Amino acid sequence: MMNELQISHLENTDISNWDFDQLRAELQSRLDAYAGIAYTEDSIKDAKNDRAALNKEKDIIEKARKAYKARCLAPYEAVEPKIKELVGMVERQRAPIDEIVKEHESRQKEAKEAEVRKYYDRKAVVLGDLAEELYPKLFDKKWTNASTRRAYYEEGVQAAINKAHDEIEAVKAMASPFTVPLLKVYAETLSMDAVREKNAELTAAVSAAGLTTAEEAAAAAGAAAPAPAVKEQPPASVEEGVAMRIYASQSDMSQLLDFMKAIGVRYEYL
Repeated sequence: MMNELQISHLENTDISNWDFDQLRAELQSRLDAYAGIAYTEDSIKDAKNDRAALNKEKDIIEKARKAYKARCLAPYEAVEPKIKELVGMVERQRAPIDEIVKEHESRQKEAKEAEVRKYYDRKAVVLGDLAEELYPKLFDKKWTNASTRRAYYEEGVQAAINKAHDEIEAVKAMASPFTVPLLKVYAETLSMDAVREKNAELTAAVSAAGLTTAEEAAAAAGAAAPAPAVKEQPPASVEEGVAMRIYASQSDMSQLLDFMKAIGVRYEYL
């Protein structure tokens, strides 16, 4: 068993009187003696004794720390309830006023957003049918701040509309047979990368089905052999749906269904 660490003589002493530099050096010198000790089954008793010695030294330091902390906190803990009482008095008067101010600010924001929306609706005509869907994504909360000037939010709205219009035109300029679903992807994500990824996905699906364009996919439905009739189920509302009977070979039908799934068409068997 190693000799007891020198820190044991500091037990029950005031930590504020410790010489930490000297104590650190003494501790390190003693602790170095434990490094590299190879305990075996025959020396397990020594290991237990050494552990007990180190536990004791650790406890001395921890007890001194806790005692010092408690002593330092005592003055604060004595006044904390009084401080909280004062804060509570202020808060009881502040809270209802705060609610009034927040309600006023909320009404201001709503009025400001109504102005923004009115301006957006006037300028977003160039976005066509996508204008309504795009508004929440193009909207910037900063536009409704009380400090935001009209010129600032009008500039921001116009810039957002211009960017969306340019990207919508870029989607159309791709001349993809999947323009409609690609525009839907853009409206959902505002991401040209997502549009390009979707176009590649649909193109791959058409290629795997042995087709090259959406028109060819429709032509594939004209084969003579009968197959289970399929009714297209629209993604949004029944009013937009179309019911039809399709006559195709099993192979053609399989390819057609793959294509329909790829472009997001929902369907059900009659």
